[in-house]
Amino acid sequence: MPSEIDKELNGDSMLMQKSRHIHCDSVETLTVDGENGPRFQNESLEGYKVHDWNINETAINEEDYRMNTNPTSDKQVTQIGSFRTSSTQSAEILTMIDTNDGFIHDNPIIIEDVANERQNMMQQPIYGVQISYDKAWRAKELAFGSIRGSPEESYNTLSSYCNVLEQKNLGTITDIVTDCDNQFKYFFMSIDASLVGFHTSIRPVIAVDGTFLKAKYLGTLFIAACKDGNNQIYPLAFGIGDSENDASWDWFLQKLHDALGHIDDLFVISDRHGSIEKAVHKVFPYARHGVCTYHVGQNLKTKFKNPAIHKLFHDVAHAYHVSEFNFIFGQLEMIDPRAARYLMDIGVDRWACSYSTGKRYNIMTTGIVQSLNAVLKNARDLPVLQLVEELRNLLQKWFVTRQQQAMSMLTELTMWADGELHSRYNMSATYLVEPINSKECNVNYVGISAQVNLDTRSCTCRQFDLDHIPCAHAIAACSFYNISCYTLCSKYFTTKTLLSSYSECIYPTGNEIDWVVPNHIRDKVVLPPKTKRPTGRPRKVRISSGGEGKHTSRCSRCGQYGHNRKTCKRPIP
Repeated sequence: MPSEIDKELNGDSMLMQKSRHIHCDSVETLTVDGENGPRFQNESLEGYKVHDWNINETAINEEDYRMNTNPTSDKQVTQIGSFRTSSTQSAEILTMIDTNDGFIHDNPIIIEDVANERQNMMQQPIYGVQISYDKAWRAKELAFGSIRGSPEESYNTLSSYCNVLEQKNLGTITDIVTDCDNQFKYFFMSIDASLVGFHTSIRPVIAVDGTFLKAKYLGTLFIAACKDGNNQIYPLAFGIGDSENDASWDWFLQKLHDALGHIDDLFVISDRHGSIEKAVHKVFPYARHGVCTYHVGQNLKTKFKNPAIHKLFHDVAHAYHVSEFNFIFGQLEMIDPRAARYLMDIGVDRWACSYSTGKRYNIMTTGIVQSLNAVLKNARDLPVLQLVEELRNLLQKWFVTRQQQAMSMLTELTMWADGELHSRYNMSATYLVEPINSKECNVNYVGISAQVNLDTRSCTCRQFDLDHIPCAHAIAACSFYNISCYTLCSKYFTTKTLLSSYSECIYPTGNEIDWVVPNHIRDKVVLPPKTKRPTGRPRKVRISSGGEGKHTSRCSRCGQYGHNRKTCKRPIP
């Protein structure tokens, strides 16, 4: 296309082979009727802009030259007349430049350009065709359509799918909402096996978050997830809506509340999205609402740009005792009072472990949802029906695998909880116990003491109280009183409870041709949502927050950055 010529010639410098001084014109379209980009045809009537270019060379060696491109004028010409096809003009300029076997490359992507050009050169003699980008994109869309089905038909089949899903998995809750024009608005799904496991065997701490969909019709996937006793992701419910706004979050959390009913000691964790905060307070007024410490930490990085503050925040957020919190927070306040005020404005009880007024079980972030987002990275490209089936299929696989895993565990506690207990047991070996009565004692270590009460399962260090797994002080007390510390762990961390979490089965829906669906459901019309696809290449990965940045790998062999041990080529003396 003509606009591609500008892209090829425009730049501070280009690397070419066997070229000399050249003067040429490049053409950029000004008006295009009915299209999202420049598209020329023979004898089309267009207005265009002419750029005068000088391309000057500087020799680098005998074969290579550094080419600088400079516009000599920039004048707009409105002309009515015939215009040659873009492919003809592109070929003409390439001939003028006479690059022989070389290529024009933008320096930052020269490797990718060469690789793509070489691949194209290899393919052309084999297939005998050369297609445009647009034609290749349309062919890909047709191929995906033949495999996945029509995105429009996917929405229309969703009602029948949900009916069959509820038939196969009794107790499963689904809901589809359309507007007055029968266009899709909201979707909700919570499978019975997850609901049963949550009520009997999962800690009442729910993390909620949303992530964008990448298919033809854009939207947001809402996720509510927990952690099982082995510290693994336990998906609870999914929803689909237009975006993360007040109405959609309110609807999703209301459907979640209807599916769960009233939950004692419920704790909800999310980022600081205003719509989530409003919806949680409205739908779950009895629940505690904490914020994700990871997101708060990233915001601190962005706002105050001091690595020391981020490190201190991590320590102060995970401090168990108030005195420890006050000491670390005082250090943070000395470094930057603005950061301290920012954290206080959020509400200390919402992010600090030591001030938490609910049972958070030391789950401090929404990492479980972020991990699930990563698992669903490719699924979010699918049409809505295939996406929902992929979610169901994922849960089916996880329930089978984890049930088998739990059955193979020979310890009283889950593998994760047993590892936590053993690490604390090793710490307790040098602790000195001073008994107070048959269930209470004072535990000393290097001049610091803590009082343990085995009856109430508490310790003044507060780790036992908040984690619901015995701390090192409590383990030392158990050894002194000859009591098994396993009996003092919360039931949520036992292997028996883990097995109960995955005791229910999740059944597939089978082939669509075999579905038995009532006529009033089969005839229900669900049209695609009212969405306007933005211009440009569709976004496939989320935009990183300001504090994340890029991760640079470090080699464990030589200590240098930019590569790993496997690819290291540096000599080690």
